[in-house]
Amino acid sequence: MKNLIPVVFSTGLLFLQSTHACQVPVFRYALERWEADNYHALILHHDPLNTNQKDALAILERAASPELGDGANLKLHLLDLSFNLAIAPRWQSEASTFKPDDQARIVLYYPESTRIKEPFWTGGLNEENVERIVDSPLRQTITSELLAGTSNVWLLIQGGHESVDLQAETRLRGFLEQARIETKLPDGIIPLEKATQLRSGPDDGPIDMDDVLRSSVPLKIDFKTIAVSRDDPVEEIFLAMLLNHSPRMRSTKEEPIAIPVFGRGRVLEGMIGADMTLEHTRGASTYLCAACSCQVKDQNPGLDMLMSVKWSDHMLGSLIIEDRVLPPLEGIAELVDDPDIKNPTPKQPVRPSAQNDEEKGSIPISLVFTLSAITILILFSTVWVRKS
Repeated sequence: MKNLIPVVFSTGLLFLQSTHACQVPVFRYALERWEADNYHALILHHDPLNTNQKDALAILERAASPELGDGANLKLHLLDLSFNLAIAPRWQSEASTFKPDDQARIVLYYPESTRIKEPFWTGGLNEENVERIVDSPLRQTITSELLAGTSNVWLLIQGGHESVDLQAETRLRGFLEQARIETKLPDGIIPLEKATQLRSGPDDGPIDMDDVLRSSVPLKIDFKTIAVSRDDPVEEIFLAMLLNHSPRMRSTKEEPIAIPVFGRGRVLEGMIGADMTLEHTRGASTYLCAACSCQVKDQNPGLDMLMSVKWSDHMLGSLIIEDRVLPPLEGIAELVDDPDIKNPTPKQPVRPSAQNDEEKGSIPISLVFTLSAITILILFSTVWVRKS
């Protein structure tokens, strides 16, 4: 009899876990439910801005505006050093090196969640730089692929040696094709158009809304490879963004690097040269295509890129969304063991408000079934004990 109570609670916990499982794969969960972290653009100047600089600033202001822009995850900070103003600690290092006769400067910083204090790129305030900060052809291609249902896009940053780069690309494409064949989508995913049908069936029982897709983007296992020259001037700022958050990648100058991109432009630590193996590629693919479990975004590996995309326009935002923790990354764990991005400050998940008063006052049906099951098991154990 003493062993019965643990069985009751174990059964209840298993039932509780099953009702809160999420079958949506990681790459799709990140696309539909994770807001990208904001980058920071600091504008330093001493003299009044000239006409060209004002025009460049206007482009940045529009891009950073939630109302007017194209969805760029960017915050703008204007610092006029001709005034004796208190300077925020994060900007003090750059401000201290700025001389009164220096031209207006843009300084780009990673999101605060990375805990990286140093800027990853600095350049003059002009329209060419501003346009390359906000967007680039490669980022547009990545966006098109992700919104077309590509599970993840692999960027192959070339090292500059043609034969080595070609061999690396051939290997990577082969590994990804093998991973595509081996990888399967989790069971239990509910397409959006079927959710209402399932809920209306009298004999089908309740469904877990966490398993319902939030968009009509095709769901499939599909990997794309895009090669990019490390010296491409149009992608200079994007490449700096991709490489400078990691000491390993930043210090690698002549070896090819493969970086997976998923969700809303989120990247994992890259595979460098000899690290580009079937085992590591399979590990990344398995992680990104596995069913998610309950953890928050900032406790998972990866870094958001600066993208100018109104992702919400492609999603259905009327459904209640919770922040989730994904399964532990296996297979390429050593590739993301980067102290600069590994230990972000966890954020408390925020539950969006329900859509109407009826939803606010209702109890989730999965919770009702869970509590009912636990109650029945406890009553059963009590009767058993009394009979004994």
